[in-house]
Amino acid sequence: MRKVFMILFLTLLSISLFAKATITVSVWSWNVDRYQKLVKEFNKYYPDIEVKLVVNQPEVNSFLTARVSAKQALPDVVAESWEPLSYPVSQGWVYPLDEFLKNDPDYKYVPTSAQEAFKYRGKTYALPERLHFECIVLNLDLLKKLNLQVPKYEEWTVDLFRQYARRATTKEYSGINQLWEFDTFMAAVLSKHTTFWSFDPVKWEFDLVNGGWIPAIKLQKELKSIPGLVSDDLINQELRNQGQLDDYQKKFGKDADAFRESKVLMGFEATYDWSWLHTVPWNFDYYPLPFDPKIGIRLPVHINYTFVSATTKYPKEAFLFAKFLSYDPRGVVARLKLYESEGIEKGRLVDWFIPATMHPDVVKYFDTLKIPNGIKWMLKNLDKSVRVDMWKIVPGWFEAIWDVIFPVNEKIRRGEVTPEAVAAETQEKANKVIKENWAIFEKKLIDAEKKFPQLRKQIEGK
Repeated sequence: MRKVFMILFLTLLSISLFAKATITVSVWSWNVDRYQKLVKEFNKYYPDIEVKLVVNQPEVNSFLTARVSAKQALPDVVAESWEPLSYPVSQGWVYPLDEFLKNDPDYKYVPTSAQEAFKYRGKTYALPERLHFECIVLNLDLLKKLNLQVPKYEEWTVDLFRQYARRATTKEYSGINQLWEFDTFMAAVLSKHTTFWSFDPVKWEFDLVNGGWIPAIKLQKELKSIPGLVSDDLINQELRNQGQLDDYQKKFGKDADAFRESKVLMGFEATYDWSWLHTVPWNFDYYPLPFDPKIGIRLPVHINYTFVSATTKYPKEAFLFAKFLSYDPRGVVARLKLYESEGIEKGRLVDWFIPATMHPDVVKYFDTLKIPNGIKWMLKNLDKSVRVDMWKIVPGWFEAIWDVIFPVNEKIRRGEVTPEAVAAETQEKANKVIKENWAIFEKKLIDAEKKFPQLRKQIEGK
């Protein structure tokens, strides 16, 4: 009997020792093939973790809500999202990751802006999955034609940017294509303490009075006041609807696309515009948004993220996959190689992504990619980045922007009021919205934090 019991015990022990932990990872439908390949790379290092992919449609937060409503299990890992993280966190669906990050030597290579990007009440709820920079695209061919020197990235100041935009504005050319939301992003550059729309992430409130809002608006207004400098400002759809030529058509041609046709020196574009930018027929480079030397270089960055579900049965294994996507140098390089394998057009990669780590192995491999050198420079200077996609973490963000600040911005652009005259009142109204929404969110978050230990005990069978 003892022999039978011992055999049974050893059999069960061997099963438990060699059984695979199975985790589910939700991805976008267009990324399934890419992630299937990535899972194979992951399993080279973690063969005992089985990864099953599920598709999150139509979007991440609605997908999670539908799963909960249908009493279906949440995926162990959400691979990539750019939606408000505040929602799943407030529902108690997200696993805080600090226990895994505490002594992780690879995490030190993630810049502070990314490490702090998804924290609530001192807890880290997500990891950066990829970055996108707001940039100036500089037409190098036109630069040469205009007899202007190629500027150094670290010397790309507001004054130099302004000078180049003016010198490129002639009867034939324009300085820049468009400035939509230029002032709102420059509010993160022209201040040491504010970010997008002049929000202070430390005080968790807008600072329109002393932040970057007023100087950014003034800069944009100055640029737009110069006739012909902003090419798209010459477009008049009303005239076109009447069958008449507008100033854009008179300058560049009836069916012209001035930017693509190399008649505009600069483009205010982001790295997420690469899908069409890489097809232009001229040489270009990405430059950071121009900076004020008194403040220093600040690189506005969007941060997409990955997170682990609070209901996962295997939190460590789920974290390892999230880390593989985020800042594990082996995983990041493997991902870069997958993108690189998708081909080259016009001497440029068809697709790529910006990692959220400055690990030497990642930087070294990133340097070999056929992409603009300016992006490689920005990766090496991630420590100067400032995150701008505040809607992903600030409850009430859209209400504060679109109901309070944006209408005032429009009045300023029309010349009805000055920013100095309305900054204090607008700031107060917007901050009231943020404060009220934070109070609601924080109450839900505290409740979720209190329930989390008991939830984990139930899942772990303790």
